[in-house]
Amino acid sequence: MKKLVISLVVVLGLFVVADYAIAATAEYQLSQRMRTQLNVTEDPHVRINGFPFIYQALTGDYPNVEIRAVGVPLTKDAKIKVEGEVRLRHARASLSDLISGNTQDMRVDEVLGAVKVTASDVGKLIGIPDLKIENPTQEELNKLQNDVNRVKEQEEPKPPLAGTVQDEQKRKAMVRLTGSTTIAGVKTELTALGVIQIVDGQIEIKPNTFKLGNAKSGGEVTLPPAIERAAMAAFTHRVNLGGLPFTVVPTAVRVELNQLVMEALAKDVHLRTLTGRMGQ
Repeated sequence: MKKLVISLVVVLGLFVVADYAIAATAEYQLSQRMRTQLNVTEDPHVRINGFPFIYQALTGDYPNVEIRAVGVPLTKDAKIKVEGEVRLRHARASLSDLISGNTQDMRVDEVLGAVKVTASDVGKLIGIPDLKIENPTQEELNKLQNDVNRVKEQEEPKPPLAGTVQDEQKRKAMVRLTGSTTIAGVKTELTALGVIQIVDGQIEIKPNTFKLGNAKSGGEVTLPPAIERAAMAAFTHRVNLGGLPFTVVPTAVRVELNQLVMEALAKDVHLRTLTGRMGQ
């Protein structure tokens, strides 16, 4: 009986080692494929979750695959690079294709992607290099929400967008923006409260109110109307991020640690189509 138990433990150990070895090989091949498609200098981190891997391989269905890459070119000139993450739900491919690195025919039931763009990179895109992006305080948030509601009351009613109220809320984020711009020939640091939202697949930055930091007065003063109009023009932008890696079109945006995090959800995706849009 003791020998049988020892034999079973040995067999089980060998099975686990073999399972991890095959999974590691598949992860490496997928990582190499993604490195080429994303045009990055470091291998993306790939993890095929779930045990045993061999069962997934036999069925050709991998329920949870995580991919993370850094230094992914956001713009064609590669001056701006981002960090990207993607989760593949039920990626479907044969083990032979996966081991050989042939992922062109892989289909995925659901793709959840996210990219992180630093505030300084957003600033480069809109011409405010020292831009900072932060979440408003609760007091600022309440003021912003009141201003937004007041504007909505004055506007003509619009037909609701497709999706739930929660989906609509994910498309926008209340923010505090701080950065320097030239007004009347003078470089001026401004703080703006406003909204960053997804409009027609693009990121729209829409400030609502401005304040001017004044060290001599020890506080902040509200801008005169003429200067506020100039500031509004400087901070209001719509940025085309159609080349985001891992995603088709951004569907959610939020502020996190002085950066914008944009997310997308796509269903029934062919990996050839997905990787063909990366690093554009």
